[in-house]
Amino acid sequence: MRTRIYKYIAVAVTLSFFSCADILNVKPTDSIDSEQSLVKAEDFEAATVGAYSYLQNYRLYGRQLISYPEFLGNNVLQPSRTISLQTLSSNARGAHMIPWLTSYQAIAQINIIMDQLGNFQGDSDRRDRVKGELLFLRSLYYHNLARVYGYEPKVKRSTDRGTAPLRLKAVYNFQNNENLPRATPEEMYAHLYKELGEAYELLKDQPTNQAPFFATSAAVAALFSRVALYNADYENVIKWSTIALQSGVGRFSTKDSYVADWRAATHPESIFEVEFKVDQNLGVDLAIRSDFTNRVNAEATEANGSAPGQVSPALYAMFEDADVRKELIWKGLGAASDENQTTKFFSRGGAPNLDNVPVIRVSEMYLNRAEAYAHIDGQEGAALADLNRIRNRAGLPTVSLGGDVLLDEILKQRRLELCFEGHNFFDYKRLGMDIPKANGTVFKYSDYRVLGQVPWRDINSFNKMRQNYGY
Repeated sequence: MRTRIYKYIAVAVTLSFFSCADILNVKPTDSIDSEQSLVKAEDFEAATVGAYSYLQNYRLYGRQLISYPEFLGNNVLQPSRTISLQTLSSNARGAHMIPWLTSYQAIAQINIIMDQLGNFQGDSDRRDRVKGELLFLRSLYYHNLARVYGYEPKVKRSTDRGTAPLRLKAVYNFQNNENLPRATPEEMYAHLYKELGEAYELLKDQPTNQAPFFATSAAVAALFSRVALYNADYENVIKWSTIALQSGVGRFSTKDSYVADWRAATHPESIFEVEFKVDQNLGVDLAIRSDFTNRVNAEATEANGSAPGQVSPALYAMFEDADVRKELIWKGLGAASDENQTTKFFSRGGAPNLDNVPVIRVSEMYLNRAEAYAHIDGQEGAALADLNRIRNRAGLPTVSLGGDVLLDEILKQRRLELCFEGHNFFDYKRLGMDIPKANGTVFKYSDYRVLGQVPWRDINSFNKMRQNYGY
């Protein structure tokens, strides 16, 4: 059995990005020749662990994909005492998530491991598990690239210039690299459907005992549910959410366990979660915890970190007094003693600033499915059942709603349930909606800054690629 570790390790290949011309250059320093290294099942499994490790990077789930959408959206009101991340709150030009480089480093490693699968010496179940995990990871990296740099298919604008290049071939030297255009939103989502479907088939009969830190059929189904939601493909949202919920991976929190579950090192609801060991602590300057609260933990008496992401008054007012989720909001310390701060990330790993990061959890599946049901004629009852499951667990009474009012309540509960987990900005974006900012302004969906800026080194190196409009 694999040890649950995520380290930046050089197994089989070491990937280096030195210049604009070296986007997928592979430098074999401190590694074994890839033609010889990936043979035994253990070799492939160790190399696959390395492909997970990129998720910890601060440009991905180490910080940006969790914290930044809350600032770019409207869950955060920037306090006047700090200017940290202020450009994000104001949606300034160039202030965005930047997962491009790290994601393509991971994808390059995945492509090489997959290219070597023909050499795999071991039983077919272990080979299928490795391939299924790699397909899940590549899909996760690509979906994040798509939602940061491109529009979603059903709400894209005339300024659409694609998502990200679909680099699917192993590249061992730059001369073999392809000059690819950015995939259209439709091409990207068709590819994600294909690879997630294949990943599910490879993993559906595999054990799930290594969840939530390694990909399982449940994690694949959960990611498929999310991808389908971004694609406004509601039938598939329902299908894959249901599969994920029936998998047995992740336990739906109760009202009584809700706060304690956010204090556990591993969230019981997690279907997929990124784990950080003590020696992988990113520190106070990059910690998600210190973006949202200057309390290092529940026992803290002195401020630690700048905590620029206070809970906006509008969001705070949405929580009813009986709502158990409100108990995760504490006052800050010192200069922030009048500010409301979320404590979802509260050094849960047992050391300051150390938090495992839930990427997909059970509550999201119920909310995805509720939203999908609400868009389908004749399914209001099913939408209400999932909505009330979330409301009742929070300590709120059952409601009976229909039409747009029902959908509005589902989106409200989604915002309350998933706040400060990296969904806020993306939920407005995938719906093509303007964002009423916490400072009273409105950030228009039509604004070019809704998309991130593609790194110029890649635009200049590959003439088939185009920069996003406005940059």
